[in-house]
Amino acid sequence: MSGKKTNQKNKSAKNNVVKQSDERRSNAKNIENKNGSRILPVIAGVVVVAAVAAVAVTRFAGSGNGEEQSVSNSSTSDAQTTDTQTADNQSTGTIVIDTGEIGGTASYYDYDADGTTVEALAVTASDGAVRLALNTCQVCQGSPYAYFVQEGDSFICQNCGNAFSRDDIGLEAGGCNPVPVTEEYYEESDGVITISSNFLEEYKESFTNWKKV
Repeated sequence: MSGKKTNQKNKSAKNNVVKQSDERRSNAKNIENKNGSRILPVIAGVVVVAAVAAVAVTRFAGSGNGEEQSVSNSSTSDAQTTDTQTADNQSTGTIVIDTGEIGGTASYYDYDADGTTVEALAVTASDGAVRLALNTCQVCQGSPYAYFVQEGDSFICQNCGNAFSRDDIGLEAGGCNPVPVTEEYYEESDGVITISSNFLEEYKESFTNWKKV
């Protein structure tokens, strides 16, 4: 009897050890599950933060490129505006002058006569009147140096050195002075002067060797 009781006690002890071992394993799994459930939200949070940061960087880079593109477009637009102003005289087939551009310092305007540049100049006289002339000397025309450079109130022929007053521009015909563009050769309307293309074509030969040195 005592042997049977001993065996029963041993079996009971073993069963208790097995139960304790199973309980420990169960507790360990529960802890792992809890820790796993805690870690997953942290990992998910890190992924979300990284994704948001990537989107923000992409948008910032895109914004920078947009500004650069805007500057580039602005520069292109300015260049196109300059080209248009230059092309205006070519598209109209004559010389068109805004009187608001004319002052005591001469402004120059080119006309393309079948590949030959015919240049007009516009300046105001001392009384404020607008004066127009072709920028070549009536005597020296044909010479590469038959053009005038303004020095103060005078225009100097680069071929013969004759000085010509700006008050006489557009009035004097003949002699060593700029070819006058008188009223019958241009029209003025709403502050815009248009020089006759026929007149410009007439003097094409005078500019054949102009400034070709």
